[in-house]
Amino acid sequence: MLATHPDPTVDHVLKTWAPRMIVQGIDYNDLMTTGARIGNWNEWCREWCATAAGHEDFARKAEAAGNRESATQAYLMASMAYHFGCNNSPHDLDQYIAAAKKRVECYAKAAPYLNPPAARHEVPFENFRMASYLRVPNGIEKPPVAIIISGLESTKEEARTMEDEFLRRGMATFTFDGPGQGESWFQGGLIIEFERATSAVIDYLEKLPEVDAGRVGVFGPSMGGYLASRSAACDTRIKACAFAGGMYDRTRVLNRFDDPFEFARVAHIWKIYDKEKLVELHRRCTLQGLASKIRCPLLVVHGTNDFVPVEQAKRIYDEASGVKEWLLLEGGNHVCNNMPFRYRPAIGDFLAKHLGARTR
Repeated sequence: MLATHPDPTVDHVLKTWAPRMIVQGIDYNDLMTTGARIGNWNEWCREWCATAAGHEDFARKAEAAGNRESATQAYLMASMAYHFGCNNSPHDLDQYIAAAKKRVECYAKAAPYLNPPAARHEVPFENFRMASYLRVPNGIEKPPVAIIISGLESTKEEARTMEDEFLRRGMATFTFDGPGQGESWFQGGLIIEFERATSAVIDYLEKLPEVDAGRVGVFGPSMGGYLASRSAACDTRIKACAFAGGMYDRTRVLNRFDDPFEFARVAHIWKIYDKEKLVELHRRCTLQGLASKIRCPLLVVHGTNDFVPVEQAKRIYDEASGVKEWLLLEGGNHVCNNMPFRYRPAIGDFLAKHLGARTR
């Protein structure tokens, strides 16, 4: 259990997202030492960037010495430290943008040397060129594809450890920055009909010879679960859907708009900073009339301690029309990131089964 931090925002972020940070690649020791340097929320991004810069410097030196494996791991650690430094800190855009660009840069230096490698792609969608990474399991011809859809302030770089779950089960992974997310944020904000972006990804996959775009599944954590559900309801090419910590609608966040921290996070992804306009947008973000159209196999995972009410996820499960499974993990926090050893295998196995994945 983390000690209570004297700054309430820092304390909230650590208590809420520390398990996620660790499971996505932040070293526990970095979490402790960086946290100890942070006196208040305004220092959060600066101190995480200092930690990231240390890993980046080590990576450059390892690279110069020809130590590729050491360089790759250090670049990944730098990327995640930059990411978690800025992802909840859009109130200071100068710091945010600098750290976000470093996240992308460091991950790109590691990407070709991952096992299997991550190949960069850009998916055209309206005025966006959605930056993406494709990873294909070694030795498997035309594998099925798990598309990973990010949440409110996650990005494609954060998905690497989840990608590994799918890759080990014989699935390729395609992770992208949709409208309002990651690199795409610089081109435009979130859209209500996000499923159109997912469909553009599937259109793109159909042109790639490396994968079987006839066997596509989607996975999303948190708000990504809501977006994955919308996508599965609207595109029948999606053959299976799984999510953790998802919600039926976004109206539950409306009572948090008076909190400057929460308002900044939500306004940022939409690139809309007028409260009344955001309220109206969120009232339109619902699966009402859509959840019943989810006819592909569906796995819904939720934790009893998730701040998203269990009833939100259960409603999606109840209204979906196809084969479906419900997994409620006792003690699980948001997305069950404090229990990755339970929720991740369940999701990996589910998509592998329904997409017909195989290992060598």
